[in-house]
Amino acid sequence: MRNLAAWALAFVLVLSFAWPSMTASAEDGTFKLVVDGVEVEGYEQPFMTQGKVLIPVDNVFQEAGFNVTKEAPGKLNVTNTYLTLDFDIADQQISVNGKATNEVFPRTLRNYGNYITSDFLDSLVGFDVTVSEDEKTVNVTTNRVQDIDAFLEKMMAADLQSYEAKMTLDQSMEADSEELSMSMLMDMDMSVTTDPVGLHMTQKMSMNMGEETEELTTEAYFTADGFFQSDGEQWMKFPAELLQASMTQADPVAQLQLVKAFMKGIHVFEYDDVYIITQTITNEEFKSMMGEALALFSGMLPEGIGSIVTETEGAVEDEVEVEEATDEEAAATEEEGVVDAYLEDGEVEFDMGSILEMLDINIEKYFVVTVVDKATLFPQSTSGTTIIKMSMDGETIKIKQLIDGVYSKFNEVKAIKIPAEIIEKAVELDLSGEL
Repeated sequence: MRNLAAWALAFVLVLSFAWPSMTASAEDGTFKLVVDGVEVEGYEQPFMTQGKVLIPVDNVFQEAGFNVTKEAPGKLNVTNTYLTLDFDIADQQISVNGKATNEVFPRTLRNYGNYITSDFLDSLVGFDVTVSEDEKTVNVTTNRVQDIDAFLEKMMAADLQSYEAKMTLDQSMEADSEELSMSMLMDMDMSVTTDPVGLHMTQKMSMNMGEETEELTTEAYFTADGFFQSDGEQWMKFPAELLQASMTQADPVAQLQLVKAFMKGIHVFEYDDVYIITQTITNEEFKSMMGEALALFSGMLPEGIGSIVTETEGAVEDEVEVEEATDEEAAATEEEGVVDAYLEDGEVEFDMGSILEMLDINIEKYFVVTVVDKATLFPQSTSGTTIIKMSMDGETIKIKQLIDGVYSKFNEVKAIKIPAEIIEKAVELDLSGEL
């Protein structure tokens, strides 16, 4: 009997806990959710209960450009790195930037309780919430910059002549085949000048493949005297044109030039002292941007190398003969023939566009954040997480990357000079002979 009473009491508590969501439709119905002028569609919509307008957490923050992560059952994290909220149903708690609030949570069992009041959302920095007079629409206005193109142009015009940067890249690759699985940790230290253009970079890399571990330290210079790189034993001189692609990765402003070329998923938040730039990319956005990215990068490479990454529609079909296949091989013949063609001593141009078409790419997560000083428009830090799964011919590879970097010593780096000893002893490479 005591067990029955305990279960009955528990049922009453749960019923009373769920009561707001059960009575909502009878009281006032649902609202439309509009974030910065864009109506947010979806099954979960705001509704009113007990005089409070409740807004679905996932919908409002995803539309606002935040990263939304369900870390565990009953736990939700929302962040753009400047503003971070943690929702915990078990503790009945919402924390803002690590500090607990007095906000009641959860207020409903709808959507596993992931709703907040319009008043609470309105109290957060960067959010303004109003309800239309007819009580049919919840309008949420954020502190996002509306003209992103103009903002990026303004940032690229900033007087950034030199800087230092420290970057860490932690990458793992999981494959169906164990011999293809690997992990890699890379630390980079860079000094960069823009006028005159110069780069000095040291790079330490540790790579694990199964039971094998490899460590490598490299150093590189680039100035008007050329592009030089050492593997710790021998200095090599590369064609100077290759630095254009390398500098794109090293220069944060140049990175934003690339971003401007394919700006999908970009959000810029304006705060008192900084701008927060976030980017998220979906599968569809990724595919639509790759053509532009390939064209942009191929234009940066010297003649001969650029053709490797240029899409040459029809080239493979004209130059590759595929042998007759058995019935069992017929389905895979065309795809295998194209792939094999790319491996034939450079006789056929590398059709990267076709390779991407054959790959089944699924972006599970892509969230990259750059913090920019508001006064100078200089980048302060970069961080991000990407998880991408790629499948081809029944094989699947999952790549996870964590990147973390900080920028410093703005306009304090002196002109970079390559030591005369390096220039004298370097072995000049002729990449054209390898293509």
